[in-house]
Amino acid sequence: MALGTVSIAAFCSFLINRTPTFTLLLLAYLFSYGAYTLDRSVEMEKDSLANPERTSYLRARKKLLPFIFGTCFAIGYLLAFFHSLQFFFGLLVPLLLSFLYSLGSKKLVRVLGAKRLKESLLVKNIVISLAWSLIPFLVGLYFGFLVPTLLLIGGFIFLRLLVNTIFFDARDVAGDAASGVRTIPVVYGTFASFRIMTLIDICSALYVSALVALRLLPIYSLVMIGFTLYSVLYRHAGLKDFSRLDVLCDVVGDGEYALWGAVLLVGKFFIV
Repeated sequence: MALGTVSIAAFCSFLINRTPTFTLLLLAYLFSYGAYTLDRSVEMEKDSLANPERTSYLRARKKLLPFIFGTCFAIGYLLAFFHSLQFFFGLLVPLLLSFLYSLGSKKLVRVLGAKRLKESLLVKNIVISLAWSLIPFLVGLYFGFLVPTLLLIGGFIFLRLLVNTIFFDARDVAGDAASGVRTIPVVYGTFASFRIMTLIDICSALYVSALVALRLLPIYSLVMIGFTLYSVLYRHAGLKDFSRLDVLCDVVGDGEYALWGAVLLVGKFFIV
């Protein structure tokens, strides 16, 4: 997932004809790795139902996890501070979302009926998708070059991550149900969730097509429609054999985002 964030940061840079710097890619990796390490450390017991092997591995290193995510955030914010104050303050938003998602606050109970963002139906999916859709905005702040293209592509990222989070919920349905976490598959069932994901896939393809037709995105952006077909295919495989969901989620599903930068770059060179 951290490499996926790096790839999306590169993807956003290519869209505005900028070469992604090593610092930008390192920052993308550090913040994503730190956020996911924080979540894994908090969710260790619940994860034991869905992924006992990973939980066993992390439990043996439990004392290291706070040091790891703390170091990731510390180095990341130090680099951001010396780059620009605008970029530094912009990065506070995903940090806040990360802590409210994993650790939560009692004040959220009044608003959402749950202490943590991840415990409320659909809010969990929206928060994760929103955090990732901020990447184009942050890339724009990094380069000091905020343009409509970057803000608009955030909508596509949001839709693609929405599909990913629901698919993961389908894999983790037993653990979520046992922990009282209300997700779309828990509430509506796995098959209904797969139909919802297909609808979102169609919306993401139409969204990119509309932006290209309106000349708000370059024509080579159409290569990204291929990822909607990609997710339909791996979901179809998962629907036929639920025992393969671990591999389909952790390798194939998350692997989509690691491909974004390279696929867009190929499209940019070969599509006029």
